[in-house]
Amino acid sequence: MFLGLHCSIRQGFLEALNYAEFLKAQAIQILPYRRHAEPEEEDYAGFAQRLSQSSVKRLYVHSRFVPNLALNDEKKRLSSTARLSYEMSLAARLNAEAFVLHLGAYSEGDLISSGIVLAARSIYQARQEAEKNVSLCIENVPGGGRRLGGRLEELASFAEALQKEDAKIPVSFCLDTAHAWAAGYPIADCEGMSRFLEKAVGLLGKDKIRLFHLNDTHSELNSHRESHSLWGQGVLGFEGLQFLLSSENFRDCSGILESPKPGEAERLNFKKLVELNS
Repeated sequence: MFLGLHCSIRQGFLEALNYAEFLKAQAIQILPYRRHAEPEEEDYAGFAQRLSQSSVKRLYVHSRFVPNLALNDEKKRLSSTARLSYEMSLAARLNAEAFVLHLGAYSEGDLISSGIVLAARSIYQARQEAEKNVSLCIENVPGGGRRLGGRLEELASFAEALQKEDAKIPVSFCLDTAHAWAAGYPIADCEGMSRFLEKAVGLLGKDKIRLFHLNDTHSELNSHRESHSLWGQGVLGFEGLQFLLSSENFRDCSGILESPKPGEAERLNFKKLVELNS
């Protein structure tokens, strides 16, 4: 697996890339723009040029916000669609391999199926309006309430709905280990991880699973709680993770560590992932 980590862009895109290179990462995930900072064209062009010469081979851009793509409130949905279009354009300018996003929540009193259709329609519209386009990578979430994408079946239904809007839209999936656990998939051991991956391949297709967020968690199984922790400090342990990293089916996928806080502990955690992956 091509391993990397989510890097802060607080000090700029190039500093994030420098940090990834320092850790000898093969992949990197960043946000599309800095908070309270207007994007500058030279920042994007300079980063894309620098990335093309970097030892980091794969870039993923994660959406900065959780969109309201599945709401039946048209005003909120259109606002989210416009923001998504803007962020996808920024990701394309950075030469991202894919743009990672969550599907958001559907409206109270609505059906899951209706929310999925609205999410697919919103994403199609966002792509139509974007100045530049990029491949999409839809991430699973901890589930619970009205949040879409906690169950693998919901991701499969979304892919089907998106195909009906436009079969040519490039879409893949990101599977987050912490989110899968919180959504009720017992992936801590080999047997549980094997069943989860087998189901994911069956529903989504092996070639459509292109990215993993490799995160431990403090959350309880099926708690629907969002939490990330460093490996060895959460409840997942290393058995299921080792099974995933050793799977031939996902050798060409990327794995991104999203640690709660950068620093020496994160660097040691990433080193541990690299050792398990070798």
